[in-house]
Amino acid sequence: MVSKKSRKDKPGWKLLNEYPITEYKCGLKAGDRVVVKKDVIVRDDRGNPTGETHAKGEAWSVLPGSNLTPHVVWLLQADGNRHTWNDDETIFQWFAVVGSK
Repeated sequence: MVSKKSRKDKPGWKLLNEYPITEYKCGLKAGDRVVVKKDVIVRDDRGNPTGETHAKGEAWSVLPGSNLTPHVVWLLQADGNRHTWNDDETIFQWFAVVGSK
């Protein structure tokens, strides 16, 4: 998996091939099942809407994460794609835990 480097780093991409994080700072754990609490408008790297939306009620799964910066929560979307979210309490404004593995 490749990930956009932190804005503090030089621009570019880095290869991620290890995912040792199973419990995130926000309290989520790999294997947790979450649902989207309200529609999520997908934005590009510049913050502009892409026209894509993830609908309220979509079920996602929490994946093991990388210990490389930026520290984010790795999620598996309903469509099978991976997504990242900030690893802090704000994730619970958008997602609700509905179960665990």
